[in-house]
Amino acid sequence: FWRSSTRRLGVLRALPWWTMVGSAVRAQSHEVPAAHHDGPPLYGKLMSAIASGHTWGNRVRMLKLPLLFSEDILYAGAITQFYFLTAALEQALHRHQAHPMVDKVLGLGIVALPGYESDLSELYGTDWRTKAEVQKTPATAAYIKKLETAGPVELVAAAFILYGALVVGGGKMTQAKVRKVFPQCEHRLFDIKDDIKLARQQFKATFTHIGKEFPEHFEALTSEAARFMALNNTVVLSIRCWGRRARRTTAALSVAGLVVLLAMATRRWRVRQ
Repeated sequence: FWRSSTRRLGVLRALPWWTMVGSAVRAQSHEVPAAHHDGPPLYGKLMSAIASGHTWGNRVRMLKLPLLFSEDILYAGAITQFYFLTAALEQALHRHQAHPMVDKVLGLGIVALPGYESDLSELYGTDWRTKAEVQKTPATAAYIKKLETAGPVELVAAAFILYGALVVGGGKMTQAKVRKVFPQCEHRLFDIKDDIKLARQQFKATFTHIGKEFPEHFEALTSEAARFMALNNTVVLSIRCWGRRARRTTAALSVAGLVVLLAMATRRWRVRQ
C-alpha cells in the first residue's frame, strides 16, 4: 500500500497543472536574454506573477491532489477539466488569429486538443464525450465563459498558463512516469512536442519577444496571467477526488498533511519570536 502510494505521490509532481502551481515554476530561469538588457523579459515577469500568487490556503487545499492518482476515473475527471479549457482556448485563439500577438502564440504550433481527446477516449471508453461532459465542474464552466469573451491580451495570458503547463511540465519523460501508474492509457497529452527542450526554448523566447514588441500590453499580460493562474487553481480545487480507493488513503494523507502543516506553522511562529 505505502509503496504504491509513494509512487503515485511522486508521479503527481509530473502533472503539468501541478508543475505550474508548484516549485517548478520558481525553478525556471528569469535571466534577461542577451538582446534584452534594457528591461526585464515578459517571460520572467509572467513566471514571477504566477509564483507570487499562491496563498497559505491554496497550499492547504492542494493536499487533495494526491487522491487523483488513486483511481483512473478520478484522473480522467481531472484532465477532463483541462480538455474543456484547452478546447475553449484554441477556439478563441483562432477567432482572434488576425491579432499580431495571438499570431505569435499560434506560431508556436502547439496543438494540445488531440492529445487530450486520445487519452480521454482510452480512459472513459465508448461515448467518452458524454462521460466527460458529466464531469465538467462549475469552476471549469465559469473559466470557459471567461475564455469565450476574452480579448487578444487575455487570451495570450491564458495561453501562457494552459499551454505553458504542458510545455514546462510535459514531454516524453512525464508521459512515461504517468503511464507507470495508469498503463491502460498512452497519455499522449504529455507528448506535446517531439523535442520538448526546443519547445521550451521557443516558448520562452516567444513570450519574451511579445513583451518587447508590445510593451503597451506588458503590465496587462502580467496581471492577466496571475488571474488565469488563480482560475486554474479554482478548477484544480473543484475536481472530484473521492472514489473507492481514495477512501482508503484519505485518512493517511490527511494525517500526514496535518503534521506537515503544523510543522510549518511552528517554524513560522519561532521565526517571529
